[in-house]
This record gives sequence, structure tokens and C-alpha cells, in this order.
Amino acid sequence: MAVEMAIWRMTGDGPHQVASSPLDFEHRLEDMLAEDPAMGGTDLLIVLIVGRQVKMRYGGSIDLLALDAEGRAVVVELKRDRTPRDVVAQTLDYGSWVQGLSVEDLEQIYVDYHGDDMELDAAFR
Repeated sequence: MAVEMAIWRMTGDGPHQVASSPLDFEHRLEDMLAEDPAMGGTDLLIVLIVGRQVKMRYGGSIDLLALDAEGRAVVVELKRDRTPRDVVAQTLDYGSWVQGLSVEDLEQIYVDYHGDDMELDAAFR
């Protein structure tokens, strides 16, 4: 069962619901979030994308791995047409894996994604 949310535009005439339209590809939303993580609309205040499609040691890949303003790792996983049970199970797997990452692991993921232009600690600052 999909969760639907309405978006409202507040005007001088009162609230007006913004028309919704389906997003044809999950990766398009991932592209948008990677470009501007703040559009996720959460209080996480994601400030730095560490990596995209991060391959885990035991299989699978995380859509976006980020750091929040406090330096905590944040998993952003996008789902379309999946059951809540599947999503929760996958999220727990990903969170468990990310929790075990060292600073060195995060630095390597960052370099793999961004190249050698800047180190993770400098980008975070």
C-alpha cells in the first residue's frame, strides 16, 4: 500500500492543493535529491551526499548515503510500488550495515563517489 501526501500552496485566497503527477522513474527523484538534498523536506538537514548507489558488502545498494549537520550517517532509500514490510526490512538491513561503517569506510565511499577533488572532512566543514 503506497502512502500518499498532498502538497498545498498557501495564497491570499487560502490553501490550494497542488496537482500531483506520477514520477516515472525512481532514479529521477534520486537525481533531484542528490542535487539538492534539502528538497527531502525532513528535519535531518542533510548537508553532504557521501555516495550514491553505495554497494554493501553483502549485496544490495543504498540509493543515497549522506551526513547530517551533526555528522551522523543518513540512509536515503527511495521506493516505488513496494509493500511497507519489504521497505522496513530493507531499511533495517541498510541501517545495520551503515552503523558498522568506520570513518575510514565513509571516507572511501566519499572518494569513490566524488573523486579525489576534496576529502570528506574538508567537504563536511
